[in-house]
Amino acid sequence: MVSKQFIQQIVRLEPSSKTLYECRQCGYSVEKDVEECPQCAAHEIAAYDLE
Repeated sequence: MVSKQFIQQIVRLEPSSKTLYECRQCGYSVEKDVEECPQCAAHEIAAYDLE
């Protein structure tokens, strides 16, 4: 199941953007330069290249 935050982040992506940043602990979508998840405070941020 796809999270609501993930769908909202995809909808807001600019056409030139091809990378999604997401917390590995809770799946919350974050901005590029975030080092700590604002949702769960984890420091494991994953970057996914979208094609």
